Amino acid sequence: MRARSPVDTMDSSTNRTMLRGLSLLRAFRPGFPVLTNRDLAESTGLARSTVSRLTGALLTSGLLRQLPGTEGYAPTAACISLGFAALQSLSGLRERVLPVMEEAADAQQVSVSLAIPDGDEMIYIDTYRKARGETLQKIAPGARIPMELTALGHGALSVMPADERHACVTRLASKHAKRAEQIVEQIGLNVTHCAAHGWCRASWFPGLVSVARPMVLPGGLILVFNCAGSVEQMNEAKIRDVLLPLLFQLTELAAQADGPPPR
Repeated sequence: MRARSPVDTMDSSTNRTMLRGLSLLRAFRPGFPVLTNRDLAESTGLARSTVSRLTGALLTSGLLRQLPGTEGYAPTAACISLGFAALQSLSGLRERVLPVMEEAADAQQVSVSLAIPDGDEMIYIDTYRKARGETLQKIAPGARIPMELTALGHGALSVMPADERHACVTRLASKHAKRAEQIVEQIGLNVTHCAAHGWCRASWFPGLVSVARPMVLPGGLILVFNCAGSVEQMNEAKIRDVLLPLLFQLTELAAQADGPPPR
């Protein structure tokens, strides 16, 4: 399935070559650490000849390396440092919210997560997960989930500017021709619910429930917190009395902590 490429929405004055090169780097993600030119062409929608030229440039720049004896490419340590820099820009905020997220996940035996939108997907920044009888797990950042099917994604859509949200929903619907009307309707309901109540819910998998609360930091960065678990773990009373107050607390803490980390 093709991911949205930044090239899709640029104007004619934008440096096409640079954005196309960046779209290749965005194709690498957890679970897909090694990609060939063919993989990259399918992911970005770019021609194979264009991809071949761009991977050559990225090799020269030191952002990609080719695995010996294969046609596969992988990001280099330079990309790792970029990712950690992105996380560090949120370090003050994460220091405030992570202890609360961890304690809640352990006590309530649900997943508690923080995610941000990227194109047509959501990227997990932090997730604490615990099922009944299991040890609390801290999930590594970087995993992606679809925006159109999840409470995290619907929450993010609800706080986007209207024109940006409309364009995004149109793209999302085009990925699900047979279910487009249903998906657009559910997104609309959750956007309305978020506007009225500050949170929304969705069920991505049968038997699972997720509730999410979005916020927008000064400068426009969208963050979404959520709690997710089985239907048994996420009964109505628990959502109302425990999990929604938790989500509102997390957004308040995040708002208080926003700003660059101390040097």
